[in-house]
Amino acid sequence: MKKLYIKLFAGMLLISGYGMAQNHNEPCAFDAKYNNESLRLSEQRIQEGLLNLDRTHDIKTIPVVVHVFHEGGSENISDAQVQSAIQVLNEDFGKLPGTNGDGAGVDTEVRFKLAKIDPNGNCTNGIVRINSSLTNHKTYERPLLKQVSFWDNTKYLNIYIVKSIPGGTLGYSSFPGAPADEDGLVVRHNYFGTIGSASGSLGRTGTHEVGHWIGIYHTFNNGCGTDVCADGDYVCDTPPVSSPNYTCATSNSCSNDSPDVNDQIANYMDYTPESCSDMFSQGQADRMLSTLTTIRTNIWTASNLIATGTDDAYVAPATCGVVANFTSLNPDICVNNAVNFIDISLNNATSLSWYFTGGTPATSNTQNPSVTYSALGMYDVKLVVSDGTESDSITLTNFVNVTNPGVGDPLPYQESFDSGIFPPPGITINNPDGGITWELDSIGYNSPGYSVRLDNLTSTNYGTIDEIILPFLDLSSNATTPYLKFYWAYAKSVSTYTDQLIVQLSTDCGATWNQIVSKSNSSLTSGPTQTTPFIPTASQWRKTSVNLSTYANEQYVLIKFMNVTDGGNYLYIDDINIGDIELSLEEQTDLQKLSIYPNPNSGQFTVDFSNVNVNTFKIIGLDGQLITQINLTNSIQNIDLSSLAKGIYFIQYEVNGLSQNKKIIIQ
Repeated sequence: MKKLYIKLFAGMLLISGYGMAQNHNEPCAFDAKYNNESLRLSEQRIQEGLLNLDRTHDIKTIPVVVHVFHEGGSENISDAQVQSAIQVLNEDFGKLPGTNGDGAGVDTEVRFKLAKIDPNGNCTNGIVRINSSLTNHKTYERPLLKQVSFWDNTKYLNIYIVKSIPGGTLGYSSFPGAPADEDGLVVRHNYFGTIGSASGSLGRTGTHEVGHWIGIYHTFNNGCGTDVCADGDYVCDTPPVSSPNYTCATSNSCSNDSPDVNDQIANYMDYTPESCSDMFSQGQADRMLSTLTTIRTNIWTASNLIATGTDDAYVAPATCGVVANFTSLNPDICVNNAVNFIDISLNNATSLSWYFTGGTPATSNTQNPSVTYSALGMYDVKLVVSDGTESDSITLTNFVNVTNPGVGDPLPYQESFDSGIFPPPGITINNPDGGITWELDSIGYNSPGYSVRLDNLTSTNYGTIDEIILPFLDLSSNATTPYLKFYWAYAKSVSTYTDQLIVQLSTDCGATWNQIVSKSNSSLTSGPTQTTPFIPTASQWRKTSVNLSTYANEQYVLIKFMNVTDGGNYLYIDDINIGDIELSLEEQTDLQKLSIYPNPNSGQFTVDFSNVNVNTFKIIGLDGQLITQINLTNSIQNIDLSSLAKGIYFIQYEVNGLSQNKKIIIQ
């Protein structure tokens, strides 16, 4: 049986002559975006539900909220276009007579309604409009969409409309059981609905993606497989399909079904054009019902329909009054930096008045103002909105938190990972999905010892980011122009899959980030495409050098390395060097010769400098401030810092003029 890639692609294409192409862009990235164990558990629950399925049930209605991200262009789709998309969902899932959805399949008995009551009990039309550059969507920024606007996924199906998605993708969806803040759909505006910017579409991209959201795989999942029920798409009455169908032409790509029948090209869960897609099978409908009765158990209940205003008895008011609301992706900043506010008010406000205690400007009438704070503290923010008839206001207390930046570690900074400790002192690993992430590797390395790698071959959580965040650095401490230098190695598993390596830099304590390195496809690949784990040879390592002169005066800089998973192969990083000095292997080794034990400790520990020439060292706090300096009288010396508060500190020392930090933990 073929490997189950959850970097799966779903969606419908409406491109003239598309089926004639030899190399197809994958139109939609169906994405469970969580680890394989979670997927296995979700599938297990669906299968258990199928064993006890009660097919004598009422129509199950799903409340929907549509978050329209836009920059004022055609991607700011009309309410009518949103309604047309909901109508298509009901035609297709309901097999409504006389519509494009009335094919050879079944009525799934699932329906969809735009919410009329928001999570706070306010009147709504089920549409939230957000003016944001996030409409130029990158899959690894999906969490940012949710941070800006997200309604409880146990009560609403969250659909996000964006202007663009890289790689020809039209949309993608989470799978049942995904983490709450990753749940929902992302769809390009010109494939959502049938009018307006989607006037050239039949709206089936949404149908396909909701199919995934409700527990349905592609018909070609796992290829032909061996058992038409127990593998493939796990549905007995959809014939096995070896690979996606891109045309309406009759095809019979697998012969292991009995009787041997043609591919079900009319099924919404293939890649066939919208014009010949018009059915869900009974087996797929059963999986939907099982999903709704085992995993998505609250969203369709009578009590939730009442709470969201989607029950048949709900009578909506003639108009909904404006509701003030706002957010920010960077409310925690360093002094003299800016917070970027995002208006997420409901029901089409025509005027906005902002009030910023402690900020510059102190007031604003723009939709998404940027406000600078020059004093330490926590500050309230107030927003008043009006539609010319009614008004509403909201005040968020202590919403902005302004802190004082420290001074980062002096340059040069080197990390070869050869200490064998991971993560090394001062480095943070960010693993948002809790799955596969960066790890130490002792086989593939640029310099003898270790490197770090990420196993994209096993990690199939499409769009997931995993980060290596370096300690705060003082770039102004460099004698000349500072450079970032590092080595990497990478290979693909499939020619059309490419993971990404992105390096970003922040000068405002991580509130905002600037991209300084971006590599994918040919710019990232250093080894041959292979389906076995990639282990680089010496000749397959590549070096990058980045001029950091733009940031040469910054004293508190964060730099992070990001892997963006696309189901490719192993990505390696080694020998990070920031500064103007290229260290020899001997110098790198000398810097690692200090040992500290025990660590963690109670504040009492031993430092061993017997293998390296060091006379003094400093104790530095997490804020970069000097706590104390200790003179060494012996090469092995006992240290007592038990008077310090519990926490993380750094021993900073120099070898031949080169600075190094070692983390200690007092507990």
